[in-house]
Amino acid sequence: MNKQEESNIVIVFVKLNQVWQKGKAKSLNDTTFKVKTADNLTFEIEKNSRYLEMQRFPDQKFAFGEAKERMEGAFISFDKLQPNVQDSIIKGQEHLISTAQPKDGVIKESVRLVQLVYSPSSGSRLDVQIKRTNPVKLEDAKAYQHQFTKEEYNTMVKEGENVIFTGNSLNGEKFHKLAYYEPKLNDIRTKSALSANTYFFGQQLTQQQADAMNKGMETKITILNTKKGPMTYMVGYSPRAERFVTKSLEKAKTKEMDKTVKATVGVEKKKRQPSTAISL
Repeated sequence: MNKQEESNIVIVFVKLNQVWQKGKAKSLNDTTFKVKTADNLTFEIEKNSRYLEMQRFPDQKFAFGEAKERMEGAFISFDKLQPNVQDSIIKGQEHLISTAQPKDGVIKESVRLVQLVYSPSSGSRLDVQIKRTNPVKLEDAKAYQHQFTKEEYNTMVKEGENVIFTGNSLNGEKFHKLAYYEPKLNDIRTKSALSANTYFFGQQLTQQQADAMNKGMETKITILNTKKGPMTYMVGYSPRAERFVTKSLEKAKTKEMDKTVKATVGVEKKKRQPSTAISL
């Protein structure tokens, strides 16, 4: 495909067999698109079809129509959300929704964390987690058939760090997940773990790099193919935001040196302080 052809390609969302799919579209004429989906299904569709939606911005992962359908299924009005919140939802980002409604003559608040996540079978599903009345207890700290240990529980709840664990599906399949404590929900949240199939700046992670970041450690990664040549970063990962946290190697070294200098200065100050009070 040449550059002229690429410039005529647009990203669209189409609803086929009740499932929204992402695809690439090319104009055949003023009224018709030719679409090819990610699973190589090719077809023609009218540009004004109610089963077609144009991608509005590059990091849009889900169709607006899909988000609306999923949230209405959970009794949440997508149309009543602020535009910036709607945008974050279709990007696949999680959002905390608080609502108040009368129940038995008293106003009750409902706090839910919602996030659209991809599902191979349904196109997407809406992950909804309701805030617990009280912080989750150790005996209730479970996810994907895994009972968190006291050490894992304390790491998440008391230290505010994430842990990696092995989950089990109902059919016995094993997989790795990341978990962390979310105080806004009084509960534990889970996210997908990094693996050798994860890409960072278009470059596949090694299993060693993925393992290190899953454990909350920074790791050194060199991106080989950039316009400026190889670039090295110190990279961490935030499962809560589901994004990499990067800084240049130079900045990382400077920050480490600053810590060392501050620690040295602190020790020197303590050495110069008199060990006992002097009476006049």
